Amino acid sequence: MNNSILYICMFFGFVSCYETQSEVSKNLPSKIDSLHFENDVNANKPIRLFSELEKDLIAKNLVNILTIDSSILVELKYSTTDNFVQQDMYGDFDQAYLQKDVAEKLSKAQQFLQEENNSLSILIYDAVRPRHIQQKMWDALDMPIHEKIKFVSNPKYGSLHNFGAAVDVTLSYKNGKALDMGTSYDFIGELAYPTLENKHLASGALNEEQINNRKLLRKVMQKAGFFNIQTEWWHFNSCYRAEAKKLYEIVE
Repeated sequence: MNNSILYICMFFGFVSCYETQSEVSKNLPSKIDSLHFENDVNANKPIRLFSELEKDLIAKNLVNILTIDSSILVELKYSTTDNFVQQDMYGDFDQAYLQKDVAEKLSKAQQFLQEENNSLSILIYDAVRPRHIQQKMWDALDMPIHEKIKFVSNPKYGSLHNFGAAVDVTLSYKNGKALDMGTSYDFIGELAYPTLENKHLASGALNEEQINNRKLLRKVMQKAGFFNIQTEWWHFNSCYRAEAKKLYEIVE
């Protein structure tokens, strides 16, 4: 075969290869657009797909807490069945998203915690929570409204979780083992009330270690600009609802 014929064969072989690759690309799943490469340098690192909820949160300018502070631990309880409704409410969503300024506050709380005890970490149990999930939680509680609002905000008005301006947290060792706070997360009852801790200490229902753990959590969170509520030791707000409505868009 002379050189001219060889070049012609090589040319048409290249075109054929190119067209084949193009056809393959056209047939790739549409969700390829949602691929997120954690590290382009490490080709062997698993690729994570964004859930539909996560893509919506990003579009609303909320941020994954781990992009602000990768030292904070995350274990979304409503992405498991280990919660008061005993259902996985989030499906394929298991990331903690917050408004950017709220995430930055939480990073400060983590820094303050390291100054107090560098063997510990903040562990997030819940962050932004879409309002339709709030509605499911509201409906799951079979009690009078005046009692229900102590544990779940009325979705009609919007919880600060729905704005990405509240977070449920505890303290843990860096291996993820949570400190003893006297009750489980989302415990429904007076043992979870910060306002009644002295009463429960006196009765022996809570011990000093449990209360001191709660106090340390409140100390670092309040120092960073959060405030707690009366009925849940784990819940902290970054602002009030009226302010959240002015600053942020609710996540439905």
